[in-house]
Amino acid sequence: MTDYPRVLLDGAAHLRLQALGTRRLNVGCGLFPLPYWTNLDGDRQAIADHYATVPPLPFPDGTFDEIYAGHFLEHLTEPEGKRFVAECWRCLVPGGRLGLVVPDTHEVLIRHLAGTVDCVEHAGVYHAVADLDAVCRVFFYSTVQASPHRWSYDLSTLERLLETSGFEVTGEIDRYRDPRLIRGVWYQCGADARKVAA
Repeated sequence: MTDYPRVLLDGAAHLRLQALGTRRLNVGCGLFPLPYWTNLDGDRQAIADHYATVPPLPFPDGTFDEIYAGHFLEHLTEPEGKRFVAECWRCLVPGGRLGLVVPDTHEVLIRHLAGTVDCVEHAGVYHAVADLDAVCRVFFYSTVQASPHRWSYDLSTLERLLETSGFEVTGEIDRYRDPRLIRGVWYQCGADARKVAA
């Protein structure tokens, strides 16, 4: 896994990392752009370097060494999701890395069926995971935000999507501690993958 800096840097190190940012793409950044990455979003209210509705990605073949999309893929239909992953393949250099994070439908359903006391906060409102209406509101359809969810994943289906798209899955993203995450929470999962030769 990439070691992302969390320390103050001298001027030369800062410039080197800034240059690397042009080779790393963060898709669907919203209000949480990643420093030293090229940040892309379709919403003009987002804090992004580029604004575009994807797929397709508005970049030439082989532009990036790494692409990350956190809580973006579930906002696409299943065919759009496949097309997005194919676009990531196209825009990555050989050996380039792709990281995807999505809501973990498997974990949400386990907790829902167990009737746990878990709650999920969104915009200051708490939603009980034991309540199916709340699960639909937050996870399945995500009507609590402007862009609803259009497909659901768990780690297994996410890895299958990556593998059938020609990627080699290299590991699971730590749902609590990965530095690319906005915040670490139980209800997300993710996978890192590498573009292998066709």
